[in-house]
Amino acid sequence: MAPHNIAEQAEINARVQAQFGRAAAAYRKSAVHRDPEALRKVVELAQPHPSDIALDVATGAGHVALPLAPHVGKVIAYDMTEDMLQETARSARERRLDNLTTQKGIAEQLPFAEATFDIITVRYAPHHFADLPRAVREMARVAKRGARIVVVDSYAPADPLLDRQWNHMEKLRDPSHVRNYRPDEWREMMTAAGLRITLEELGHATLNGQPMDFADWVRTISAPASAAVELGRLFRTASPAFVEAFRVETQGDKISFCVPQITLAARR
Repeated sequence: MAPHNIAEQAEINARVQAQFGRAAAAYRKSAVHRDPEALRKVVELAQPHPSDIALDVATGAGHVALPLAPHVGKVIAYDMTEDMLQETARSARERRLDNLTTQKGIAEQLPFAEATFDIITVRYAPHHFADLPRAVREMARVAKRGARIVVVDSYAPADPLLDRQWNHMEKLRDPSHVRNYRPDEWREMMTAAGLRITLEELGHATLNGQPMDFADWVRTISAPASAAVELGRLFRTASPAFVEAFRVETQGDKISFCVPQITLAARR
């Protein structure tokens, strides 16, 4: 987990902004990202109170910040991409959530004082961070003593070959992808930042229990046609171990699979 140098981090962040600026409207409508049952679970794990101040890191289209807002005193939806923040602000206005504000910035450099937040959430974003260990340390720094931290993200299997294959496929689909981390890497980062893990759950990202549709997966991120073709080939020729780990199913032209998902709850 060697950190990228400053120039590499800037390049990664530029790719993320370019990629998600284009995809902002699609992400707002993404069925997986706005799955109400999955979001309900994140809010439940955060254990919100009416007086809490919450921070949703790399908020994207605000999928976590928006359902969290009615349960807390204030929530800051934080993201590096202006288009995503505009989508979040638009949704907040539509829902008349006057306690939600947006702020622009990167996860590795949170512009907040130490011990500011009662709740910190991050969902489906850490695999884009240029320096995830630093971002985790930053989240720990701005968390109050006893604060609840909730992380949800895709992860890489422990098997080194599957790890390499999955990260290669993710980067082929989305050049702004940095890395899906293994569960042991997550535990190491959280513990090193001074966080106490209270829950670790390994599962798969689904929509109402249904697997991911391959066509939707590549369409949401606006993957190039050539990448979509190559990804389809990789899924169709995947090893039995990969098919089992990702629950790959093929029926004619249709491919479905399940993205491995890690959920972590921690205390400062």
